[in-house]
Amino acid sequence: MVSARFKECLLDVYLSVYAAEAVFEVMLVRAQDGEQRYILSTLLQAETEAKVVMRPLLTRLGLPITDSEGTSVGGAAAANQLSSLPWTDRFDALGDMIRATYLPRYLELATLVTPEEDAEAAAIARFMGEHEQAVLQVADNVVQGVPDPAAPLAALLHFPLVRPTLM
Repeated sequence: MVSARFKECLLDVYLSVYAAEAVFEVMLVRAQDGEQRYILSTLLQAETEAKVVMRPLLTRLGLPITDSEGTSVGGAAAANQLSSLPWTDRFDALGDMIRATYLPRYLELATLVTPEEDAEAAAIARFMGEHEQAVLQVADNVVQGVPDPAAPLAALLHFPLVRPTLM
């Protein structure tokens, strides 16, 4: 049996995924070339897959799987602000947000449940921490000019996208 604190954190992480999905969707519309589209599409794909991974657990725990808090709207507003920045500055700001707000919450999730309490919940909690660390790595890679900056996140995807240079 998972704790109420775990359920609260799980729902918070799930709604954060909704917000991130909205951010990357808005940013994707404004991508200027194939590489930018690939990076943003990979980020969007990762958020979509994260929702899919979390939904069976959420429903089993009696938690909503809809954006009942309207976080997508807030995510879209944040994306508009980020999109006004130059490409690398967007990812610098995104990395700062992830480090300050999202990554600590995602990592906290794994501390609130053990495999003995609920093996599925513990596995998903661990995965979500890995997911957010990979999103942060993409942001850092873009800022640092690393070739194939989305590779760490693409490696986690069940349905990875094809890089434009490989098409």
